[in-house]
Amino acid sequence: MPEPSLEPSTEPAGETRPPSAVTANVVSPASQAGARGASAAEEGRFAFLARAGEALASSLDEPTVLRQLAELVVPDLADWCSVDVVAPSGQAVRRAAAHRDPSLVPVVYAIGERWALREDGSLGVAHVLRTGEARLIPDVPEQVVLESVARGNEVLEETWRLGCRSVMVVPLVARGRVLGCLSLMSGTAGRYGEPDLELARELARRAALSLDNARLYGEARQAQARTARLQAVTAALSRAATEDAVAQVLAREVWEASGATRVAVLALEEDGLVRPLRVLGYSEDALAAFHRPASGAAREGIQCIRREAGWFGSLEEFIARYPQDAELARGHGQGARAVVPLWGDLRVRGLLLLGWPEPRVFPAAERAFLEALAHQCAQALERAALYEALRERSERLRQALVTGDMGTWRLDLVHGKELRDAALNHMLGLPAVDSSLPVGDLLEYLHPEDRPHVEAEFRRNQREAPGFFEGEFRVIRRDGGVRWLHSVGQSFAGPDGKVTELTGAMADVTRRKEAEERLQLLLDASRVLALRLDDVEAALPEVARLVVDHVATGCLVDLAAPDGTLRRVTAAHRVPEHDARLHAALGGTDRGPAHPALQCFQTGEVRFLSHVDFLRREDVSTSPGHRALVDSLSPTSVLSVPLRARGRTLGVITLFTAEPQRTLVAADVAMAEELALRLSVALENARLFHDAQSAVRLRDEFLSVASHELKTPLTSLILQHNLIGRALESPGTPSLVTGRLNTAQRQVFRLTALVDNLLDVSRLSLGKLSLERAEVDLAQLTRDAVERLEDVFAQARCPLQLELPRTLPGHWDASRLDQVLVNLLTNAAKYGAGHPVSVRAGVDARDEAWVEVRDQGIGIDADALPRLFGRFERAVSERHYGGMGLGLYISRQIVEALGGRIDVDSQPGQGATFTLRLPRSAPLSVAAP
Repeated sequence: MPEPSLEPSTEPAGETRPPSAVTANVVSPASQAGARGASAAEEGRFAFLARAGEALASSLDEPTVLRQLAELVVPDLADWCSVDVVAPSGQAVRRAAAHRDPSLVPVVYAIGERWALREDGSLGVAHVLRTGEARLIPDVPEQVVLESVARGNEVLEETWRLGCRSVMVVPLVARGRVLGCLSLMSGTAGRYGEPDLELARELARRAALSLDNARLYGEARQAQARTARLQAVTAALSRAATEDAVAQVLAREVWEASGATRVAVLALEEDGLVRPLRVLGYSEDALAAFHRPASGAAREGIQCIRREAGWFGSLEEFIARYPQDAELARGHGQGARAVVPLWGDLRVRGLLLLGWPEPRVFPAAERAFLEALAHQCAQALERAALYEALRERSERLRQALVTGDMGTWRLDLVHGKELRDAALNHMLGLPAVDSSLPVGDLLEYLHPEDRPHVEAEFRRNQREAPGFFEGEFRVIRRDGGVRWLHSVGQSFAGPDGKVTELTGAMADVTRRKEAEERLQLLLDASRVLALRLDDVEAALPEVARLVVDHVATGCLVDLAAPDGTLRRVTAAHRVPEHDARLHAALGGTDRGPAHPALQCFQTGEVRFLSHVDFLRREDVSTSPGHRALVDSLSPTSVLSVPLRARGRTLGVITLFTAEPQRTLVAADVAMAEELALRLSVALENARLFHDAQSAVRLRDEFLSVASHELKTPLTSLILQHNLIGRALESPGTPSLVTGRLNTAQRQVFRLTALVDNLLDVSRLSLGKLSLERAEVDLAQLTRDAVERLEDVFAQARCPLQLELPRTLPGHWDASRLDQVLVNLLTNAAKYGAGHPVSVRAGVDARDEAWVEVRDQGIGIDADALPRLFGRFERAVSERHYGGMGLGLYISRQIVEALGGRIDVDSQPGQGATFTLRLPRSAPLSVAAP
C-alpha cells in the first residue's frame, strides 16, 4: 500500500469501539454478552485461522498462495487488502489484491504500480518491509487526509476513495527473512484494535510459511529442470567431437534456457586473441568486432573477465565497470548482459557472452546454472582439442611402439586370424612389420613352464562372456632369449552373444621382473641366514638353491680351508641331472689358473665374465673330468664374488647361467655383492658366536675347577681353626686371642660361602645342579635358619618377628632350600639394618607353600627390579654393601628347579618383601634324583 504520512491514532477515553469484522461476521451478535460472548468471539477467530491455514496449505504455487491470502481477509477481516512481496532485486512488488467491489481490484494494483514505495518512511509498507514490525492505525483522521490532499498527495487521495479509515500492515516473515507484507484497510474508522492486530499477525505468520514453502517448492522444480537440462547438455556434448559442434550445443541450450536474445561463444587463444565459434542475435557490426584484434584496453578487460564471471543488470552498469569497452557494448545493444568464462581443467578455453533486451537481476541459482553449462562446454572443448591432438600424434605413437617395449595384438575369431603389430613382432625377435597369422601362433613362443596356464586362460577367454583379462608370462625369442611380457586385453561379443574378437597390448617387463627376482632373493636369503645364526654353513645349500631359483642357472659356494685353499661346500643347478653331478664333484679341487673363483679368492675382487667362450672353458680346469663337467654345463656367463669380513676373504660365491636363460648383467653384479656381504656378515657372526660360547664354557670350567680347588684348603683351614679354638678353651686364655680367632673363623665362613656360590654358578651354567628330594618340614627349616642367623640379626639391630605354622611338610631338597632361606634372611638383615624383619609362612588355596621375608630398609628402585635376579647383578652399590650379586640368582635357579618361584615387591625407602612359593609335591616333569 502507498504510504500515508499519518501517525497511529488512539481512541478517546470511554469511547466504545466498533466490533471487529471477524467478530461481527463470524460470531452471532446475540452471543456477545458477558464471558460467554468473549468465548464465542475467540472460537470464531480460531475457526477463521483454521480455515485460513487449510486454504493456504492447499497449494504450493506462489501466485495461488498469495491470491488465496487476499481472498481470505476480504470481506471477513478487511474491506480491501494488498500483498506486497520483496523481489530478488530488493524492491517491493504488489503480487495480490482484493476488494469488496471486484471492479476496484485493478485500482489497488494500479496504486502499487504508479507510486514507488518510500524507503525513508516511518509508517506503512516500506517501514514494515525494512524493520519487520507490524503497524496499526485504528483511526485515520479525515482532517489530516484533507490537508495532505490539498498539499498534492494524490496517492493518499486515491487510497481514501477506496476506503481507508482503519489500517493494519503486518510483515510476512519466515526463517528470519521478511518475504513481504499484508496490508488490511477498512472503510470504518476505529474498526481495528490490538486483538485484530494479533489475529492479522497470526494469519501473516501462517501465510509466510505457506509462501516460503511455495518458493522452496518452486526452487526445487527449477533446480530439477536445470539438472535435467544439464544432463541433456552433457549427453549432447559427449557426442560433439569438434569445437564447432561443442559451440553449437552450448549456444542452443543457453538460448533456450536463459531467454537471452544474444548469445556468443568465443574461443580464447593462448596468445590472448579472441576467435568466435558460434554467434546468435548479434548484428553484423557486432559480429565484425569479434573478428578484429582486441585493443590494449579491451585485452585488459578480457583478462579481468577471465578471472570470474561478470553479471551486469544494465548497459550502464557494464560501462561503469569497463568504460574502455563502452562503444563496443553500445553496439551490442541495450539491456542486461553477462560474460561467463569457459573454465577448463587447465585454463580458460573461451568466453560465453549473453545479452537481454531489458535490465534484469540474476538470481544465484541462474548464475550457478549458467556457470555449470560453461564449465561443461569448457571440458568438451578440451576433449575436442585432445581428440584432435590424439589424431595428430597417432602416427608418431605407432612409430614409437615399433622401437619401444610395447606392442598390440588382435584375434579375429570369425576369420581365424591373429593380427600382431610391428612392435610386438620386434619384441619376439621377428621382423618389425605388421603380420596376420593363424590364431594361436603367439602360443608357440611361450616359455614351456608358462605355456599350460597361459594357453588355458587363452581358451577360456574365447569361450566365456566378454570381459577384461590381464597376466604376465615369459616368451622365448627367435634368437633364444627369454623375455617377460605383461599382457592386458578385452574380449568382445557378436550379435549372438558369443566372443568374436579379442584385442589387447603387451609390454616388455623383463627389467622389472628381474629386479623383483633379485630383491626377492635377497629377502629370502636374509630370512634363511637369520634362522641359522649358529650354523651358517649348514644354511649355505638352501641359499644356493634360492640363487638358482631366482637369478642364475647354477650356484657354487667355496669357503677358505685352514690351510689357505678353497674347499667346495655346496652347489646347486636348475636341472636335476646337473645338480646331482655338481654334488658328486664337491670334493674335487680341479681349478685351472683362469678359474674365476680361484682368481676372485686370490685377489679379493669380483670376477665377471659376461660371455664364456671355448678358450676360457679350456683354462678353467686341469683334468679331463672337470673339463667334461664344464662342457656339459655350457655356461654363458660367470660371476664370482668374494666373501670378505674384517679384512679377510672367507670364501667365494659363484653364479653362472646357461641357455635358454639370460646372461648375467651389471645389475646382477650389484645384487651378488649384496648377497655376498650378507653371507660374510652371517659367517663372521657365527664364528664370533662360537668363540663367545667357547669362552663362556672355559670360564665356567675354570670357575668349577677353581671352586673345587679352593674348597680343599678352606676345609683344612676351618679344621685348624676348630682345633685352635679347642686349645684356647682352657682357663686363663687371653680374650684377645679368642676374639681374633672368632673374627678369622667368620671370614673363613664368608669365603667358603663365596666359593660355594661360585661353584653353584658353574654347576648351573654347565647344567649339573642336582637335587636330592625328601620329606622336609619347611616351618622347622625356617626356624633353624633363623636360629643360626641370630648373631647376624643382633649385629644388624633388626628385631625379628616370626609367624610360622607348627609344621609345613613338602617334598623338597632340604640343603638347597636352606641355602635359599639363608640368602633371603641375610639380605633382609643387610639391607634392613636397624629396622624390624618379619618372617611368615603358610599354604595358599592352590596347596602351595609360601615363605615371606619382609624388611623395612632402603627398598629397591623400580628400574632395578627386572634385573634383580640376574647373574652378578646388584640393586645397590657394591662399595657400601659388598657381595658378588650371586645370592638371588642362585636362589631363583634353585627355586625354579624345585618347580616354584620367587616374587619381590619393593619401593624405595619402604623396604622389600620377598615371597618364596613352592609346590608341596614334586612336579611330574622333574625327574627324581
